[in-house]
Amino acid sequence: MAVAEPLTPLELPLTQIDVWLVPATDDVTAMEKIAGHWLSAAEWERLQSRRLPKGHAMFLLTRAVLRRLLSVYQAGVEPGQWQLGRSAEGRPCVLGPLPAPVFNLSHTDDMLVLAFAALDQVGVDIEALDRPLEAAALARRFFSDSEFNALQALPPPQQQDRFLRLWTLKEACVKANGQGLARALRNFEFGFEPALVFYPAPHEAPPHHYWRLWSLTVAGLRVALALRADNNPGAPELCVRQLLWPDQVSIISCTPDYQCGT
Repeated sequence: MAVAEPLTPLELPLTQIDVWLVPATDDVTAMEKIAGHWLSAAEWERLQSRRLPKGHAMFLLTRAVLRRLLSVYQAGVEPGQWQLGRSAEGRPCVLGPLPAPVFNLSHTDDMLVLAFAALDQVGVDIEALDRPLEAAALARRFFSDSEFNALQALPPPQQQDRFLRLWTLKEACVKANGQGLARALRNFEFGFEPALVFYPAPHEAPPHHYWRLWSLTVAGLRVALALRADNNPGAPELCVRQLLWPDQVSIISCTPDYQCGT
């Protein structure tokens, strides 16, 4: 079992992507006491519009953890000083007051995941392995015809696992590329034989963009990451950590189930 240590300032090498898993917490009152004043007026308004307790708690956790971790990478900036917005492509980003790692995030009901990279664009998605899904209906709607047919040809016990891996990888690619979900999932296609082969969206070339993809299975969760780079990023390493709010961190040892690059 990993040993938790106090959260301290970190550097993010160009050759590394940091992945943070953050379990949800039910103690919203304690979280608001620590981090409520970090939120901007717009964020506070959005928080108060979340009427369901789980939605309220996850929105607060998302904003609090993001601001807390940005200040881990830039220790000279207090969490409440970060100005957050969206890029021209619609990705969440940092607007100031200092440069910060690029980031992306996703969550289930019980777990938040954040990915940070020093350069380029990163996308992350997470799903619970036991989440009930209509895999065939979703694949028919959002996957390419060849992917749907290949999925249907698999033995039934393998279909759910393969669908979930592709769904999360595709979502991570869409988020790294800054496109809308519904119209973009088909643009990132995978061949099934002899193993998963990734085909970037046709409009990516020319000009060509480099891609690195990873799929992880951690604590009953499927986590997918995508890095989109204008220049060859080499072979970045993943560092996976768990943050126990507000200030305890541990390293999680895990090996990707799948990784590829273009």
